[in-house]
Amino acid sequence: MKKLVAFLLVCCMYLTASAQSTIEKVNFQKTEHEAIVNEIPYPEKTIMNAIDNKMQQMGYKGKSSKGFTVYKAVRLVQLGGGEYDLYFSAERKSKRNKDNSTLTLLISTGNDVFATANDNASLMDNAKIYLNGITDMIAAYDLDQQVAAQIDVVDKATKKYNSLVDDGKSLEKKKKDIEKDIENNKKDQEKQMKEIENQKSALEALKGKTKQ
Repeated sequence: MKKLVAFLLVCCMYLTASAQSTIEKVNFQKTEHEAIVNEIPYPEKTIMNAIDNKMQQMGYKGKSSKGFTVYKAVRLVQLGGGEYDLYFSAERKSKRNKDNSTLTLLISTGNDVFATANDNASLMDNAKIYLNGITDMIAAYDLDQQVAAQIDVVDKATKKYNSLVDDGKSLEKKKKDIEKDIENNKKDQEKQMKEIENQKSALEALKGKTKQ
């Protein structure tokens, strides 16, 4: 067990260490811009949902634009505390590799003026560090979603169990009622048989009178 835990820790450290952000040229609105790019070991939907969840917690609402989700006037300590428009996009690494995605971040200093390594070196360096560590936030979000989903599964299973228990109680009551009805029916049969015997005796008595 200890060896397994150690192996998993080494794997996590390897993934974190190997996921280093780079600056690459990306196309947005038919123009190339410098962007921070990193490979994240999660599906693109999970990544974008995690980012959106974090941004909403901070009070920022995203808007879709040309394949990117844009958050306006965002202040992040990791970026140096300035106010920037952040453009996020995640794409599956390949058709066969659905659990790894490429996360792209464009940073605008305002009015669609995008940061570059030459003009905004400190900002771009901070953005690379920010994207290097974003996997932890995504992992925490993904775990929360798994926990929430499992709670839902447990709740549904518990609800079904409680329903079965209620059905069982209802069936037990019906069983007792039926058993009582059966017992009463047997008593009624016995009474009715005695009544038949009494009436037959009365009939025989009448027949005896007619023969005299």
